[in-house]
Amino acid sequence: MTDKPLNNHKKAVIFDLDGLIIETEAVYCHIWQREFAKAGLTFDMVGYQNLIGAHHIPNGYRPQEILAAHLNDGVSARDLRRAVEVEAYQTIQNEEALPGVRQVLDDAEQKGYLLAVGSSSEQKWVHGHLKRLNIFDRFATIVTADDVKNAKPAPDIFLKVLENLGVAPQNAIVLEDSNNGVVASHSAGIRVIAVPNEATLGQDFSLATAIIPSLEALNLEDFFPA
Repeated sequence: MTDKPLNNHKKAVIFDLDGLIIETEAVYCHIWQREFAKAGLTFDMVGYQNLIGAHHIPNGYRPQEILAAHLNDGVSARDLRRAVEVEAYQTIQNEEALPGVRQVLDDAEQKGYLLAVGSSSEQKWVHGHLKRLNIFDRFATIVTADDVKNAKPAPDIFLKVLENLGVAPQNAIVLEDSNNGVVASHSAGIRVIAVPNEATLGQDFSLATAIIPSLEALNLEDFFPA
């Protein structure tokens, strides 16, 4: 618990990063699908989707291990994963903010809402991309996997965001693209708007308050009525 008093007049909009502010997940997915196809293997999209939005899933899908075992050419699973990460980063570092991101930031700021990021990625990754997009300073707090014991789908990241802001859960909304993020937000008692992307489309978003196709379709007044 925090000693910081909750401000019942302040409202907050909490963003995920990967797949919500910038497209990252589909980039990784496309590379793995290509490499599996080259090896004559079928990529388990559902298994991969279960990893999205989480820092670590015990006994989760491990495409690098499956591919390394199939190829059996001396290249380790770790080397395969690293090669995919390097290729993906070369693409991601040139990605702009997804449609609607800056629009929502502007709208929230004009309304006097606090802005935050809650991400299961590591701090270096999150801060680096927010600074690259020149939006880092727009957020009142940024919480990453490095700041909590348990990342998504546990609620810790979003609970830490609320603690840092001094905002009550009913006065916040979370913007998420993955089931793991939706579950984490719901467990924290915060309403969550699901914004599926190419890599998460078809996931279970039944716990979401609403599902929208893009942040361009988000009307904050629908969730913070006057």
